[in-house]
Amino acid sequence: MKPVINPKKCPAVATCPVIQACPRQAVSHVADERERLGGRIVFDEVACDGCGVCVAACCGTAIEMPR
Repeated sequence: MKPVINPKKCPAVATCPVIQACPRQAVSHVADERERLGGRIVFDEVACDGCGVCVAACCGTAIEMPR
């Protein structure tokens, strides 16, 4: 399974700990002025192997791993 992010719970900052924690470098921050905080966290669906490290590293419980 691949992680799902709830944008309402995500602070979406460029210093997100999930970006550094991902062993596959499948998480990144994308600047976007249309977003409420000026950017969003995105997952590279190809690089992500569904390990779940991102769920544990998320500081705002915004990432879930569907069952």
